[in-house]
Amino acid sequence: MSPTNNPLRVADVRERNEKLVLRLIRESGAVGLSQSETVVATGLRAPTILRIFSSLEEAGFIEPRTGASAKDNDRERKGRPRISYIVKAGALYSLGVEFWVDSVTLGIFDFRGTRIASRVRPLPRGTDADTVTDLIAEEVDSTIDSLGLERSLVLGLGLGAPGQVNVGKREIAFYSRIPGMRDFPIASRLEERLGFPVSIHNNCAVIALSEFRYGGLVETDSLFMFLLRSGVNGAFINKGKIYLASDGTTIETGHITVDYEGLPCACGARGCLESYITALERPTIEAGKWLFEGMSARIEAGDEDATTTLREAARYLSAAMRTVSRLFRPRTFLIEAVTVPIASRLSALVAESLEESASGFDTPMPLFEARAYDPELAQRGAADLVIDAFLS
Repeated sequence: MSPTNNPLRVADVRERNEKLVLRLIRESGAVGLSQSETVVATGLRAPTILRIFSSLEEAGFIEPRTGASAKDNDRERKGRPRISYIVKAGALYSLGVEFWVDSVTLGIFDFRGTRIASRVRPLPRGTDADTVTDLIAEEVDSTIDSLGLERSLVLGLGLGAPGQVNVGKREIAFYSRIPGMRDFPIASRLEERLGFPVSIHNNCAVIALSEFRYGGLVETDSLFMFLLRSGVNGAFINKGKIYLASDGTTIETGHITVDYEGLPCACGARGCLESYITALERPTIEAGKWLFEGMSARIEAGDEDATTTLREAARYLSAAMRTVSRLFRPRTFLIEAVTVPIASRLSALVAESLEESASGFDTPMPLFEARAYDPELAQRGAADLVIDAFLS
């Protein structure tokens, strides 16, 4: 489209630049960012940066950092005082919720990213989609009220939802373990109840995003995570962004076909990766039970049946990972499971399997990492959906 048909307004440029600077200041953390450093980082002119800093400070988003570091003092002695700015903690708040068939976890974060509240609420067996929505809204309202937060300062709620999520339509496309979660518009229903914006993504994706940003992984620009909970799912983070299918839905790695005439799956198809992984430990999927739960002690005790089960799981996972690797070429694979020993053992077995059968398509081999599920990282990843939308 030509510039005449889509004129770039001065107000748009100003808002874009202000959000760019605000994001950089927020990312600088406790160290803060000076105006001169911002000029270098953005390429904007000094008078423009001065105006933006003044505007952000007047709006109550940023404040000068108190206390001087050795670096600050050095600059002052050279006659170039460095006044760094940080975001104000109480300027805005973001909420992050992640849920699955077993429970809802909620975290509230101030504008600096500090978690100021956290709650976990079990879900009774058989809870349907409408009841889950009500429970999430009740938990959010209760937590905001208990903290005495002004609702006008709440930027919004980020929601990590189970199953396949249609991010464009902001609904859960399909999740078999909670009745009623097919084409379910949970984001809009929560917005009606809560009165502020709701951003939604798949829960595996927000956990992977949080692991990528805060999980202490070996530095990488692309990460594919497999989450083994009551089922199996995966998410791809590329250069800090969650990958989506062309229709705006999240990818369903747990339903990669490993045998098209194989075991029936909860999704209605046959031979899915998830159906084979879950069948290794139990003949039917038990809602709310972690895969390989309680197996760590058996592995440590040298239980051969437990070791065989994990080897079989790794065999199926490695088949799926080979497909994923050839499609996306992630530099790092992360397996997240009920405990670190289980995740580490699976990760090592998968790496061994892939190396043994590697071809020219599979080099260089990706790195392998292992983690246990952390509710705080899940909350943080969901809350980041809100921050990313605000600062985009």
